[in-house]
Amino acid sequence: MTPEHQPLSDFCGVLASFLAARVDPLAIDAAGAIPPAHLDELARLGALSVSLPASHGGAELGLVGATAVVDVIARRDRALATTVGLHLGLGTRALVTHGTAAQHDRWLPSLATGERIAAFSATEPAAGSDLSKIATRITPTATGRLRVDGQKIFVTNGGLAGLFTVAAASPGLGEASAGQSLIVLERSDAGLAIGPEEHKLGLRGSSTTPLFLDAVEVPADRLLGPPGHGQELIGEVLAWGRTIMAAGCAGTAHAALDLARAHVRERKQFGRALAHQPVVRAQLAEMGADLFTMRALIAHTAALEADRAALERASLVTKVIASDLDWQICDRALQLLGGMGYIEHSGAPLLLRDARITRIFEGANDVLLTRLGLLEAQHPKAPSETGTTADAIQQEVHGVVAFLRDALGLSLFRKHAELHWLGRLVAARDAALALVPYARLPEDTAALGLDGAACHWAQHALARIERMVCCALLDRDAPDAEPLAQALLEEHA
Repeated sequence: MTPEHQPLSDFCGVLASFLAARVDPLAIDAAGAIPPAHLDELARLGALSVSLPASHGGAELGLVGATAVVDVIARRDRALATTVGLHLGLGTRALVTHGTAAQHDRWLPSLATGERIAAFSATEPAAGSDLSKIATRITPTATGRLRVDGQKIFVTNGGLAGLFTVAAASPGLGEASAGQSLIVLERSDAGLAIGPEEHKLGLRGSSTTPLFLDAVEVPADRLLGPPGHGQELIGEVLAWGRTIMAAGCAGTAHAALDLARAHVRERKQFGRALAHQPVVRAQLAEMGADLFTMRALIAHTAALEADRAALERASLVTKVIASDLDWQICDRALQLLGGMGYIEHSGAPLLLRDARITRIFEGANDVLLTRLGLLEAQHPKAPSETGTTADAIQQEVHGVVAFLRDALGLSLFRKHAELHWLGRLVAARDAALALVPYARLPEDTAALGLDGAACHWAQHALARIERMVCCALLDRDAPDAEPLAQALLEEHA
């Protein structure tokens, strides 16, 4: 660990000790709620202020600090990590970056101390991954105030939050004929009502509620950033949220790998411990390599905090890869535990259930892959020379982009199946590039804060990504599924 990161490392150590001593994940899951004392203690430790400005009580450690904290918490309990991560990212980011001095003075101190928990409200019954369909509306009143009407669903931290950043359509606001805006609402605002907690497959300790807004009137100074520019701000906020969520995926995967390792060392079958079986050892190595890939991507993306455009694009890849690999690692861990893995008190089912939502929320993975394919088709990334396996992956993706652009021309931008497929290749390529510093510079592992095995892990991870690319390429040779899909749809019409 480099000297400038040592305080963060020390803090994470203190945080891990608290979590191990006080937090019972199975109890939180069974109760469907996080004990308030846990959040109070995390606030006292500083976990709720790590990404907030120092001028208002925060540690100002940015995205690197937020991802580190959420990773550590998720190793113990994903519901608690989700609560904290939402507060540090989606819940407060727009306020931190686009709030006025008066807004900072009013809300940041209580957010830093945990007196208030933050939430972010964008999803609606008819607007999920497609946020252009947001129907919640901000309307100016004759007195110069703003009226907010609408309904939000799946609001993480909804039952806990004292402050909500709400995305709403705002036609005519700020001389914009259309567009969206972000507005801050307080829990005490008249007309704002919190619905009942949702009963979920996983993350049961995390609060998820609807939010009802019925003629909520607030002063015009509740707007965040320029009116009518909400979509731009949402993209910036989601980049933080997706990266922090990916860190939670890494923490959960870490816990799953630890659980599997402990079991195979103790469990004996056919006269010896499972850890001595070659197939088991190979599977553990694959899980370790996938976890290494997740952490390399998260570190790469968090370091882009100052470059908004690069961060937004990188966060798409990081979210997709981390959530997919998290699910695979948790599923493999349960498999290695055998019948015991199917029993709730082993902890494996909880990890798997908590992991599943990450491929859906903050942008469903299939939607984000299509988005990645579109971005690559519009602005192809030229291959670079790295001296690693990543070079072959880059060349393959570059060739696919050239082929699609030549074969389809402008119609490519309307071909969602092709863009989705291209997005899978782009995600694999960018994951490979994030591994390059570790794969080609084994002599610099100490400077990177890694042990001497980093090069080996990176090379193994690159080989797995290369196989992923091969599988994606083979998918294009599969028979056309469209006639079968049409038949299925017509069968139950």
